[in-house]
Formats: sequence, C-alpha cells, structure tokens
Amino acid sequence: MPRIRDGDAAADLDPRQPGRADGVDVTAASTPAFGADPAQVAWFGARVIDAIASEPPRRVLDIGCGDGALLRYLAARLPAATLVGVDVTARDEQHGRIQFVGADYLALEVGRFDLVVASSSLQGMGTTTDALAAKIARDVAPSGTLVHVTPYRCGYNHALNVLRALLHPLRSRATDRMILIVARALHPAEPRDKLVQRVDYMYLILRHYEDDLRAALARRGFRLTRTEPAPHTSAGQPKHRLAVMTAPAR
Repeated sequence: MPRIRDGDAAADLDPRQPGRADGVDVTAASTPAFGADPAQVAWFGARVIDAIASEPPRRVLDIGCGDGALLRYLAARLPAATLVGVDVTARDEQHGRIQFVGADYLALEVGRFDLVVASSSLQGMGTTTDALAAKIARDVAPSGTLVHVTPYRCGYNHALNVLRALLHPLRSRATDRMILIVARALHPAEPRDKLVQRVDYMYLILRHYEDDLRAALARRGFRLTRTEPAPHTSAGQPKHRLAVMTAPAR
C-alpha cells in the first residue's frame, strides 16, 4: 500500500503543520517510503507470477512501488525482465534490472509494459475512474496483463470511507495520536514504526473501486480472467479484491 502522493487523497489532506503521535512523526512529509508487509508481498507476488506463467513478461511496471519489495520479489523470479517502479516517495535510481522513478503515476510516460501491477495503490488517485482506466490502458502492451489489488464496493468499505471523510478535515496532532493509540491496541505485536507509517491511510478517501475500474477497462477491451478476495488484516483497512485482466490484442 505505497503512497502515490500527487494523485491520491493525501494530496488534499489538511494543510496544517504535521503533528506527532506518541513522540513519532506520523506525517507523509517525513516518513520514509512505505514498508511493504512481507506476507502481503509474498501473497500478491505469487499470484502475479501465476498470472503470467505461460508467457513471462519482458517489461514490468509496479504502480506505487513503495520500498520496492514487490519489484525485488518479481525480479528474482523473472530473470529476463526489466522492471520499473513508480512512486512519489522513490528516488530516481537504477538497481540492476530495476529502475525506480520518483513521479506521479498519472504523469508517467515511459512506454508500454507486458505486465502492470498495483498493490493497493490505485484507489486514491486524483482523477476519474475513466481517466485512470485510460491511463492504464495506454501503459499495458497489447495482450499484456494487469494484476491489481484494489478495494471493492461493499458496506464495510462504504462505512470506512464515511469515517475517513469525517476525519479528513479534522486532521491534527490529536487525531493522529488517537489513530495510533487505537492501532497499537488492535495490533500490539506490530512494531510501532510500522503502525506509524499507516496513520496516513486513515485519512485517505477511496476514489476508485475494483468493480468500477473493471467496467472502465472492459469498455477498452480488457478481459477479466480472475478475481480473488485479498487478505483483510486490520479493521482500519478497506476490504480488497485481486483482479487479473488481459489487454486486447489490438
């Protein structure tokens, strides 16, 4: 669940000075690239590899790559592929076959990819679902594959989005601290730094859902080949769905 800062709802957060929660700065401006959960990387990565097993990709794009954990997972299993990760928290760097691009995905123009992946990074982007689908369609090569994990429409996610919308304009040191205290009570075994990283997400408004994105991509000729519920590990986390779609041959 990496940050796509320029395009996501975090870009619209309260402009007041960032606060600190429990002595730790919890603001996006000072937190590092999102540290991916190893279990989530393994779960998602295995399904990505399964989705392209019959035709390994030559070029791979990770939208919202965070700390690059998924890119490293895929690079180890796709020895012939070159990989690009885009994230506004990333530095422009090259590590072997992996290129990191510090940019807003919506403004990224680096060619087409046989495989595009996104792990909980599409839902907050600051554009319409149709425009997001059009951008993805431009980036996926003919007959290429899109694999993403994105929240879907359901009562739980609606209620969570209402709560986030209420918190959004009220953000302060007090609300940051309250969220962190609740998170530590619900997840006492988790490292505090990991919980601090996730405070921002209680303010992120869901703008895009898997259902709607699927329909918008289908209008562009994409075909759904698989869906699966994603693990739901926290009460503050939206419920997500894995979707695998194939681009038209054009």
